[in-house]
Amino acid sequence: MSLLSVAEYGRIFKADEDRSLEDGNLLLRKKHFDALLTLLDSGDDESPDYSPVFTYLRPRGQEQLRVQNYVGVVRLADGVQIEVLPKISKRLEQSQARTLLIKMLQELVDSPFFEGTSADLEAFDMPIFELLMRCYLEQVTTVVRKGIARTYVSRQDNLVFLRGKLQLTEHIRRNSYNSSRVYCEFDEYDVDRPINRLIKGALLLVSKLTKDPTNQQRCRELLFWFDGVPGTSDPRLDFQRMQRDRLIQHYSPAMPLCKLILFGLNPLTQQGENQVVSMLFPMEKVFEAYVGAKLPHQFPDWRISEQATGRALVEEHLGRRIFQLRPDLMLTSAHRCVIGDTKWKLIDQNNRSDKYGISQSDIYQLFGYTKKYLVGHSLKEVLLIYPACDTFNRSLSAFWYKTGEEVLYVVPYDLANETLVLPSESLLKHPEPHAAVS
Repeated sequence: MSLLSVAEYGRIFKADEDRSLEDGNLLLRKKHFDALLTLLDSGDDESPDYSPVFTYLRPRGQEQLRVQNYVGVVRLADGVQIEVLPKISKRLEQSQARTLLIKMLQELVDSPFFEGTSADLEAFDMPIFELLMRCYLEQVTTVVRKGIARTYVSRQDNLVFLRGKLQLTEHIRRNSYNSSRVYCEFDEYDVDRPINRLIKGALLLVSKLTKDPTNQQRCRELLFWFDGVPGTSDPRLDFQRMQRDRLIQHYSPAMPLCKLILFGLNPLTQQGENQVVSMLFPMEKVFEAYVGAKLPHQFPDWRISEQATGRALVEEHLGRRIFQLRPDLMLTSAHRCVIGDTKWKLIDQNNRSDKYGISQSDIYQLFGYTKKYLVGHSLKEVLLIYPACDTFNRSLSAFWYKTGEEVLYVVPYDLANETLVLPSESLLKHPEPHAAVS
């Protein structure tokens, strides 16, 4: 198995060899490059954009793909795995980037990583694809330990004794000349229920996809426990038929990854003759979820809400409020409120001539939050949060929308130390309440 890596926003070049470059770019042989095109082809020959994940480019007649802000793994048919890792510096440190990605994915809603495995995950020195397979196998192992759920299944059969209800019409048709048999309908307490068929179907796929010896052995052991269960033949129908009851509560951690595996490992995946599969996640959402999960540990006295709602930019238009405002973070205490938005982008604190690389639309967005969410506060504070990197390790000087009243702080989030780096004057740095204005 060949393991390659490329950074988000890196470029994939068609070449004579498969090789990861230190600058975060990637060289791929023609057959592997073409496999990615098959995976991502939108079906529109006139469209240069193959998907939200990759953009197709052809400068000076040379084909290449540019990675967008997605991270995760793509697995090609011959076992080649391409890890798309977060870009946290000019040079791609694969081990560091992989560890960071795994740590961040643990906080993503419906993440395939299950809670409480942080130490175990960091101990596994393996590709992300195999690590995800390991997570699923661990989750199914927990299901087996707590008990495989059974249910009453209605069956019909021609038996040597009466069981359940006699199906008279079918009995006469089948047994007119055979008095030793009775055709019955009966209920049987069986493991053949939709949720077990789904688990078994995903295990069968993992057995074909994984190349890790430990994963292969664990998969064989689990398949033995589900030997009496047929693999799902229609995952969508089985998900619809799946009954929610107390007997399957312990299945819940395994089902997000089970669904991911059964539906091609990712909604973006298109199964073709190359059998390319992927697990890819939007980095903006990964970063937002990670910051939101970690801030309560840094600010225990503040109540932190994610994706706050209730405000609109336009209060009335034909009887409706439109253009909803939805900040990523709202931090509130007894008399104070601070609004924050996360942006996954590397900015440069020394590049003042280019406004540090900050998007003007982001500044406008935060300005709208001061007007709609912070009415009544004498000091309206909003935060624009970027990942800390070698070009951004301290908060920028305050951006005053209105001197003394409305302030924006552009601040780094230190991923290594799980800390928001704030200026000393920020409200979040001062425990005493800031009185609200009536």
